Amino acid sequence: MNTIIFDTSSPYLYLAFSSGDKVIYEKFIEGKNRHSENLLLLIEEGLNQFNFTFSNFKRICLGIGPGSYTGLRVSVTIAKILGWALSIPVYTISSLNLLASDYLHKDGIYAITLIANKNYVYGKLVRVINGVIIPIFDDMYIDAESFFKLIEDYNYVLINEDNYRVNPTAIKFTLVSNIHDLSPNYLRRGV
Repeated sequence: MNTIIFDTSSPYLYLAFSSGDKVIYEKFIEGKNRHSENLLLLIEEGLNQFNFTFSNFKRICLGIGPGSYTGLRVSVTIAKILGWALSIPVYTISSLNLLASDYLHKDGIYAITLIANKNYVYGKLVRVINGVIIPIFDDMYIDAESFFKLIEDYNYVLINEDNYRVNPTAIKFTLVSNIHDLSPNYLRRGV
């Protein structure tokens, strides 16, 4: 099943096409404040490279946030339009899980962060046991100092803008039951 996967929640734009459990096209670029332009151009580039049209895709998967307000609006709008126009299902996942997805197949504790603004981060702490991701502290918007204080007693691997690794075929996305109700995960309050 061909799938288009994208995330625009951070200063990085992620786009992939997968066929079954294999990624056949992938772009991960820095493009802060240009995601709406870059995402459409990269989709077009991928379509042309594989001689695809949108009708070749059977589902859409996207990072739903937390993250940049404008970035999230871009990806959610594009996913809703494509899902509705093509009558194909849309799936979502925490953008933090997506950005760390290539780590989350190995048992351990992972602190995943994304820079928000003015010393704030979007962050979460998860434990992975036998491939199951168990939130210890779920997606939050919090000042960085408080976040690291909150997780200081855990022996974790830190995943941040220095070492994101995406593997969209290694994680589970959640089906959106009503495309019209799809909205981004905007977080603005701390715990």
